[in-house]
Amino acid sequence: MPRVDAEQLVGIRAFCPFRLVADEDLEQLGRETATSVVAAGATLFEQGDPADGVSAVLEGGVEIVTGGRVIATLGPGSLLGELSVFVPSASRTATARASSPVRMVTWRAADVRARLARHERLATSIVADMAFVLAERLDRRTQDVVSLLRAAGTRLPVSELERFRSRAVE
Repeated sequence: MPRVDAEQLVGIRAFCPFRLVADEDLEQLGRETATSVVAAGATLFEQGDPADGVSAVLEGGVEIVTGGRVIATLGPGSLLGELSVFVPSASRTATARASSPVRMVTWRAADVRARLARHERLATSIVADMAFVLAERLDRRTQDVVSLLRAAGTRLPVSELERFRSRAVE
């Protein structure tokens, strides 16, 4: 993947997870990120692939597919792969496919702890920006679970909840 040039660096700061990056860290950000362009219909990654970094969609649309169904459509400003930054052994939980030509920038996940030690301000700004997205997604999932529990009623045995949970995780 080609590196991000100086002009692009200023532009990507409009997108999470790069919104908090200080001017002084742009050069280092350029060394740690890469841009890619993907044709419409191309697969960005497959479910089960190793998660190797967090990407911000700069242009275009991405369909998230699992079980043969599109479960989400992401556009400019959306994140892909944010868990890979925090879970080194993470794998992709769904397939991502370009629904139109896509341009994105990726911050590689390798050795985030070492990066925090070497480039604390840059790594911290990226991680802090992602924290808002992760918190929002966690809240949405929690609300989904609460809604499912309400729909199931309060008399559902724990064994049934466990069976439901194990099917949902698959």
